[in-house]
Amino acid sequence: MESKTAPPPKSVFLLLPQKVFNVRSGIKTTAFPKKTGVEHFLATEMRIMGAIQVLFGLMNFCFGAVFIFTHVSPYPRFPFIFITGYPFWGSAFFINSGSLLIAFERRTTKLLGQISLVGNTVSSVVAMAGIVLLSFSLVLDNHYLCGYVGGGNLCEGITVILTGILGMMMVFAVLELLISLSYSMFRHNLTCAESENWFSIEV
Repeated sequence: MESKTAPPPKSVFLLLPQKVFNVRSGIKTTAFPKKTGVEHFLATEMRIMGAIQVLFGLMNFCFGAVFIFTHVSPYPRFPFIFITGYPFWGSAFFINSGSLLIAFERRTTKLLGQISLVGNTVSSVVAMAGIVLLSFSLVLDNHYLCGYVGGGNLCEGITVILTGILGMMMVFAVLELLISLSYSMFRHNLTCAESENWFSIEV
């Protein structure tokens, strides 16, 4: 009987994260530098941070919608922060940056990484602008109704409510600034596109 010669081994391609194996020349390993605690948090918790940003945007918008009803009797005018439009365009930027973070966490690509970086950088600038505008509004609307009706329980109650809303919006703006600025500052230390750490290796 004739012995059949075994066919030569075919090349096999393996997709392995962070390590490269080559049987012909021995096993070689390419390891990425270990991420620090902050970098690991930013890399693994982007979806949570994005959801928080979206929540801040929605809450900001809802507070802005409340101000729509401040131009009827006995309210004399719209609050300053409503006139600037910040509750609406600020909310749009917050929701947009949060949505980009969620999308980047779900599908890690270089393009989405760059877009999310730009979106969060712009969002941090918008948050800083919001802090400035809210500070002016707290000063200008400190006696929102009292200056027109001459005091009383109604005046004090409405002023407290308005100050509380402005204070909550200020908290949202500060937290949004911290999240978006932190992501923008540490983004270059993360793997820009995590899909690139999967290699095609020939065995």
